[in-house]
Amino acid sequence: MFFRGIIFNAILVGLLAGVVLTAVQLLSVVPIIFAAESYEVAEPVAAVASHSHAEGVAAHHHDTEAWGPKDGLERSLYTLLSNVLAGIGFAAVLLAVMAQLSVHRLVSPTLAAGVLWGLSGFIAFFIWPAIGLPPEIPGVEAAALEYRQVWWVLAVACAAAALAIAAFAPVIVKIAAVLVAAVPFIIGAPHADLPMFSHEDPAAVDALTRLHEQFVVASGLTNLLFWLVLGLSAAFAVRRLVRPYLAAAVSPRSAA
Repeated sequence: MFFRGIIFNAILVGLLAGVVLTAVQLLSVVPIIFAAESYEVAEPVAAVASHSHAEGVAAHHHDTEAWGPKDGLERSLYTLLSNVLAGIGFAAVLLAVMAQLSVHRLVSPTLAAGVLWGLSGFIAFFIWPAIGLPPEIPGVEAAALEYRQVWWVLAVACAAAALAIAAFAPVIVKIAAVLVAAVPFIIGAPHADLPMFSHEDPAAVDALTRLHEQFVVASGLTNLLFWLVLGLSAAFAVRRLVRPYLAAAVSPRSAA
């Protein structure tokens, strides 16, 4: 019953958070991406041909793939799907951890606690990695994807561990949170040894730089909203829906 309750509520919470995130992205983030992509499409055809891509593939000099969703409804639906799936995954983790800690009286699933959990997720999954690797618009010259992925995972893991230590460890151990959080930056984030934008037109570089700054801010605000919705919804679900399942599972043992 407990596992089924976690999964069911994770689907509901993730669906809500994913829909909210997608709606806000379509209004604030996607227009910036489209504006940046217009500078990529304007690149010379010869530069694209040198990559030996399949015929008909959009001309992207950076991180080009053989397939991508078409602009419009198809692209929006794929964005919605990925956001909902991510929301369900994060919600499942939040619900499981919050429910267990609530049963053991380590946390209380209040709405205020939901805000704190949401802010913690925002710090761990967005703020901390973004300090070393800010969100990128199309056209940014970046280090190899695999290196960035490894460093991103390291930054998230260290941030989550540091937050857990700061919240639950004894006072004498809390100083370790600072050391753990600093590990990714001691190693250093991978960056390409190139200018951020390689466009030949200085005006285009200026425009892309402004778009990049707007993109970082818009991405941060949308992710903040996403995590606040996740945290609040998860706290509500634990208090109203999940805890009864746990109480029913624990009560027979208490009676025994």
